[in-house]
Amino acid sequence: MNDRGSPSGGSGYRLSTTGAYHREDLNTLGWELTVCNSLYPVDTPIRRILTYNASYGFLLYDYLTRFMPLEKITNVLEIGGGYGYLMKDFLMRNRGLNPSMLDISPVLLQKQQETLAGYDVSYVLEDALETDPIIFGRHELVILNENLGDFPTLVDVDPVILEEAPPSACDAIKTKVRRLFTAYGLEKPGEAFNLNIGAMEIVERLCSSGIPYIFIGEHSCEARVPPMLEPYIDIRSEGNPRRIPLKGHDEYTIKFSYLQRIAGHHGYKTMRGPFADYIIPIFTERLKATLATRGLYSDAEEVVYHFVGDLYEYEYLIMVKEGHGIKD
Repeated sequence: MNDRGSPSGGSGYRLSTTGAYHREDLNTLGWELTVCNSLYPVDTPIRRILTYNASYGFLLYDYLTRFMPLEKITNVLEIGGGYGYLMKDFLMRNRGLNPSMLDISPVLLQKQQETLAGYDVSYVLEDALETDPIIFGRHELVILNENLGDFPTLVDVDPVILEEAPPSACDAIKTKVRRLFTAYGLEKPGEAFNLNIGAMEIVERLCSSGIPYIFIGEHSCEARVPPMLEPYIDIRSEGNPRRIPLKGHDEYTIKFSYLQRIAGHHGYKTMRGPFADYIIPIFTERLKATLATRGLYSDAEEVVYHFVGDLYEYEYLIMVKEGHGIKD
């Protein structure tokens, strides 16, 4: 199976995976500029358009304190930690954290060790979908930031596989898809669709482990732009996970409403919104002009244009187990 997925062979779907790429081919994130990484340089022009001039991890940490008592949390797990910048910011905010980094990529795990040198951090090289759920249950907070789109996705799924079929006609993936739709009361699409099966499975595994707090953030296929910004920002949100072709692999946008349904079923309250809730731009006339011209007049303006769009195309989902919120 190549890294972009296996042909359906008449099975009614194609499976797109990135595991082999991350294990064997990935050597840098330099060409894949995440929101987190783009905010890390102190002198980036992006920071100058924000209400709070800070790196991603600081902004996220401060936002999460509204929903969880971070000062009382110690055992934190980050799945797919990139270069380690987010966790470094968390540790600078709170030296009482006892973090673990779990990553499928040996290259990125090494980068995290370099970034977090001097801190007491545990590192695990493993596919999160193969991690023992007991390990998850030992943590109070689990973070998956800007990597859920890398998890396996079923592409061009024929809705007919959601219909009842004799066991002999089933394969393991079809059985899993039918179980997910039935268990969580998901509406059956009327035409071919893409399904973030890996994202759904990891959220199900985390919630089943009873972790008090979970944060995920990623490109969304259901994102919406506030009406006042529609003249400046154009986002494609068709409700069906969209392919994002990248170097050596494909990612897919996330259908967050399915993940909310899974979390709610397992007794979690959810808070959902765009990254712009905690990375807040100041919409000056200059910024509006930059957005209106799509950053045409300089490299810096082009970077700002794409970044502001990402703040509304990326969504987050905060999951708080009942009985664990600040007000609980």
